[in-house]
Amino acid sequence: MSMKHNNNFDFLRFLFSLLVVIGHSMILSKKSEFWNGFLASMPNYSVCAFFVISGFLVYSSFERVKNIRQYAKNRLKRILPAYFFVVIFFSIFLFFFSTADADKYFSVEWAKYLGVNFIFANFLKPCIPFVFESNPECAINGSLWTIKVELMFYLFVPVLYYALVKKSLKTKNISLIGLYLFSFIYSFLAEKYYGYGMVKQLPGSLGYFISGILIYINLDFFQKHSSKILPAAIILSALEFYFLPVKFVFPFSLGILIIWFAFADIPLKNFGKHGDFSYGMYLVHFPIIQLFIQEKIYDNYSYAGLIVSYIIIFLCSVLIWKFIESPFLKKRKQIA
Repeated sequence: MSMKHNNNFDFLRFLFSLLVVIGHSMILSKKSEFWNGFLASMPNYSVCAFFVISGFLVYSSFERVKNIRQYAKNRLKRILPAYFFVVIFFSIFLFFFSTADADKYFSVEWAKYLGVNFIFANFLKPCIPFVFESNPECAINGSLWTIKVELMFYLFVPVLYYALVKKSLKTKNISLIGLYLFSFIYSFLAEKYYGYGMVKQLPGSLGYFISGILIYINLDFFQKHSSKILPAAIILSALEFYFLPVKFVFPFSLGILIIWFAFADIPLKNFGKHGDFSYGMYLVHFPIIQLFIQEKIYDNYSYAGLIVSYIIIFLCSVLIWKFIESPFLKKRKQIA
C-alpha cells in the first residue's frame, strides 16, 4: 500500500492543525463568547495525534530509504526552512506593532529570542520586550515547543530501527511495548511531582510516537482485525477517561483510530493535491492570534475578527507552502 497517495494523512494533518488554531484562539483570547471547552482542549489532543502520525510515517520513511544521510536530508528539508523563516519573519515584523523604537526593540533581548529559537529552546525566551505585553500571554509563538520534540524523535528513529531490524516481530513488539510503558510511567510521575509541563516533553510524548510505529509494523494485523480492535480501543479509552485518573490506553487507542481513518475508504485521498498547508498553519497561527489580541480586533469585531484571523492564518500557510516549503521539497521523490 502506497504511503504517499493511498491514504488520508493530508486531511488528518490539516484537521489537527485547524483544531490547534481554533483551540488556541479561544485559550489565548480568553473571550467568553468564543469559549467552547471541547474545542479548547483540542490543541493538546491534536499535538498527540501529530506525534502518532509522525511515528507511523517517519519510521516507514526511514525503513524505505535505509540511508541516514538521505533520511536526515529529507527530514530537515521538511521541518527547518519554514520553521526558521517564521521565527525570523515574526521577530522582525512585530517591531511595527511594538511600543518601542528600533534601538530598543532590536536589542540584546531580541537577539536572545532569535538565538534560543534557533536551537529550538523556545521555553528559555518565549517573549520579546515591547510586544504582546498587554496580552494575557506574552509568548510570540508558544507552539514551537513541539519542534524540538519532533527533532528528537527524528534522531531516535534510526537508533530504534537498527536496534530492531534483525529482531523477530515478537521481539520488536515487546521492545516497543516496553518503551510505551516507560513513557507512561514517566508521564505519571512527571505530572505527580512536576506538573503537566514536564509531561509534554519527549519521554511523555514518546508513547504516542511509539504507538504510530507499533501500528505500522503490525499494519496488516490491525487492518485485518480493525472491526474488532477499533471498537475495543474506543470503549477502553472512554472507560479510562471517565473512571481513571491516568491515560494508559489512550495513546495507543488514539493511534488505532487515527491510522484506521488514514486508510479508510473515504473520498479524502486527494485532499492535499494543492499542497500540505498544515505545517504552515501550525507555525504561523500563534503570533497572528496574539497580534489580533494585542490590537483588540477580537474585542472590537468579535466573531468577524475571529474569522478574519483564521483566513489570514490560512493564506499565510498557503504562501509558506508555495514559496518556502514546496521549493525545498520538490526534488524529493517521497514526502512523509
